[in-house]
Amino acid sequence: MYMIDSDKENSVRTLSLYLTVKEAEKMIRELKNLLNDPDGNEHFHIFDEKVPEKEISCSLITEKKLKNLDKYNEIERKIFLEDEK
Repeated sequence: MYMIDSDKENSVRTLSLYLTVKEAEKMIRELKNLLNDPDGNEHFHIFDEKVPEKEISCSLITEKKLKNLDKYNEIERKIFLEDEK
């Protein structure tokens, strides 16, 4: 599991999510879609209806994806490599 605070550009060790029912339903639906092709380059976002600046971005990470980090940004690559240590 990798959790990244994109604003602060660092890894997050503990995270608490408080989702509305609608947001939780979307997360379940979108995660099921990702599981259809775990090695695909798909991801999804959930935005807060009242505060659109609040966002959850989610994708699946696999061993295959970790072997080719070129598709990830600098912060993601750094955290993936650091967390492997």
